[in-house]
Amino acid sequence: MGTFINYYSFLLVSVGVVGLAALILLTHKPKNKDYLSFGLIAFGVLLAWVILHPRQTPLMDDSKTVLNMIGSGTPVLLEFQSPYCISCTQIKPVVDELERELSAQVSIGPQLHIIRVNVQNQIGKDLGSVYGFQATPTFIFFDASGKEVWRQIGNFDPQKVRDSLK
Repeated sequence: MGTFINYYSFLLVSVGVVGLAALILLTHKPKNKDYLSFGLIAFGVLLAWVILHPRQTPLMDDSKTVLNMIGSGTPVLLEFQSPYCISCTQIKPVVDELERELSAQVSIGPQLHIIRVNVQNQIGKDLGSVYGFQATPTFIFFDASGKEVWRQIGNFDPQKVRDSLK
């Protein structure tokens, strides 16, 4: 049950907020502006999810691709996430910024590969059994040789990644 709540926390909270707004609306004598407010709340929740929800790293077709990248000469930050997890949604902009900073350096090559894995897909399930994560988001940092250096669950400090690269 805890896993379900962890994976779907954003969805559960969103349904709760919209449901509470609908209940308040129905228990009072609603006016047109009240219906408009309700619609804006529902639209805002949907828009927030569409913009912020985490996505799996493209081109990660199977667990072998990920396992081959770990230890291939470039450090790897592996993130186990769920697109409906509140913590995953909160941390996404921080990881995006780190990815822009360290992964896309064309002139010298990437300093870090960031791989995001959706735990609800088969690849996430396969890698989850290999690395034994407990909750989303879980971050595992591997050095260039593929050795696990550290793992962090929930909160994320991008400076820890920068320090690990030195």
